[in-house]
Amino acid sequence: MKAAIALLADFPTQNLARRMVYDLTRRAPIRFLGSLLPAHVSLKQPFEFENMDGLESWLDAFSGSISPFRIELDHVYYAEWSGYAIVGMHVRETPTLRELHNRINEELRQVVKDPSAAHDGDRYEFHLTIELGPTGDSNPYREFYEALPEKQLDVSFLAEHIALFFYTDPFENMSFNCHKVLPLTANSY
Repeated sequence: MKAAIALLADFPTQNLARRMVYDLTRRAPIRFLGSLLPAHVSLKQPFEFENMDGLESWLDAFSGSISPFRIELDHVYYAEWSGYAIVGMHVRETPTLRELHNRINEELRQVVKDPSAAHDGDRYEFHLTIELGPTGDSNPYREFYEALPEKQLDVSFLAEHIALFFYTDPFENMSFNCHKVLPLTANSY
């Protein structure tokens, strides 16, 4: 079993991402994968865990130590790997995001046997997935991206909630869900 940790987008950003998914589906039929979860900025990619109760207890304390903060999205991007493609919104990195990513990696060492995940560390790039999936013969993801009249964004939202996603199988099988959502409740002065 695997889990991932993410900050949830606000409603206007969620709606923008889902409108883009709708526009993407008008190019070709796709299986919904990334858009099955709420629109989010991942802080920690999927990692193995042994005990959900321990992970939830850690998340309870972690969420209580973070104040809401602003996240900025500056452009739409496209990438491919091993027969898959992704269209997403690039997140402008801030010291707060980097510190949270690093802190999660450090603190999870006390919660799970091996907290490692793909893309951990200083090269981790923050993003908000619009949709992803197999490229197929026509690659509607690239077609959608190339047809966008404007790729630059000026979108921001106040991150106020953190989520724990739960995975039982690889994402191709759509066996994941949003397991728990908590508010960021630390006081900011």
